[in-house]
Amino acid sequence: MVNPEDVLKYITSNDIRWVDVHFVDVPGNLHRISLSGRKVSEESFIKGIKNPDLTNIFCEEEPKELLLVLDSGGFARVPWENSSVRTFSNIYQGTKGERYLKDPRYVADHMETNLKAAGITSAMISSEVEFYYFDNVTIDKSETGQSSSYFVETRESYYGPSPFWNRKNGAYINQPFDSYSGARSQVAETLEDNFNYPVNYHCHGRGAAAQQRIDVEMQMLRSACDALTSLKYIARNVGYLANLMATFMPFPVAVEKGNSLGIGMSLWKKDSNLFYDSKDKYSQMSQTARYFIGGILEHAHSLMVFTNPAVNSYKKLKVDKYYAAWSKYDNGAMVKIPYKRENDDAGKKVILSSSDSSVNPYLAYPAVISAGLDGIKNKKDPGSPVDGRIEGMAKKPKHLPTSLSEAIDALQSDANYLKGVIPSDLLADYIDMKLEEIKEYEEGNTSYEMNKYFNL
Repeated sequence: MVNPEDVLKYITSNDIRWVDVHFVDVPGNLHRISLSGRKVSEESFIKGIKNPDLTNIFCEEEPKELLLVLDSGGFARVPWENSSVRTFSNIYQGTKGERYLKDPRYVADHMETNLKAAGITSAMISSEVEFYYFDNVTIDKSETGQSSSYFVETRESYYGPSPFWNRKNGAYINQPFDSYSGARSQVAETLEDNFNYPVNYHCHGRGAAAQQRIDVEMQMLRSACDALTSLKYIARNVGYLANLMATFMPFPVAVEKGNSLGIGMSLWKKDSNLFYDSKDKYSQMSQTARYFIGGILEHAHSLMVFTNPAVNSYKKLKVDKYYAAWSKYDNGAMVKIPYKRENDDAGKKVILSSSDSSVNPYLAYPAVISAGLDGIKNKKDPGSPVDGRIEGMAKKPKHLPTSLSEAIDALQSDANYLKGVIPSDLLADYIDMKLEEIKEYEEGNTSYEMNKYFNL
């Protein structure tokens, strides 16, 4: 664990010119202020630094003095900038000296505090992340309402003019057909070597047109949020330097697979995994884990405001269908219990498979944990696992929401499990932003609509 003294020593001994101070807004976008290395001191980690006005970023109607307090836990050397390092920051209200409640990182920190109060040492989270690399994307940005179209270029598309690639499934393909593997390797290595977030594996994703997959190893909740945010930052910058464009959009190309996010979770009490039971015959999973799953399924619809937060997320779910069920197989159940080998105490976890890569992890990960804890508290039975292929069943489990509007409606009647986790002002702003996204989408025309209905 890096402490402030280590950071200050590194800055001095390596002639670091700039310290990129990162912070996250409500939707999950990463922002930065590059602070002169000369201005970073021990006080920067205690009292913080004054910065340009942040009230617009956080939708504040009245000015507030917001301070960025550096967090040494997110310290990293930025490899594409010769004299820069990166550190995350927490946002405080200067007049009160307290955490700013609309800072998404506060939600993850507060969730860890709640876990300890409940007698749980830690929640460990892994992230199996998918994204696309494209050679180029052009979007028609004519005046709103005048037109709407885009064009994607990638050497790997089976529907493109190149004979290099002619398959519709890209899962685990080898070189040279996995033609962006060098860039993906660089992302994984940078995440490990410079940013200190371990990677389990990386490979080509299911999407033929250059989908990438990186599996980030389990770590404590807030660190897992930082890791996913850092992965997106690295992937975009590595892509930029290689003349590639990275996107974590849930469903960027209609004929391709969407970008999923597998959120793996386990709860620990000291050195004991609360989700493991060697005597369980189904998948060596404890009753606590079953109740945790029960909570996720109980709150599945409202959770999707955080785990599938974009209008575009629900286009992905029309192709990658998931149901409110659990299983140890990849069969369309939203919750999966991996059971690859017996007696794997450390590796026993619950995976939410229905999420996508557009999430703000500082909201999504605590929300899912909160739903699970609510299930444990109320001993919510998840019902029997569904082990057959769900799509072929005559009687299927209940559907998940088919639109962001549906998910928001569910959240407005099912938000009690989030009390004490996501502050009310932050939640209200987040919902308002999502409602505005829906309004913008519904008021715009697409090229499909023009082509389909122009001559009616």
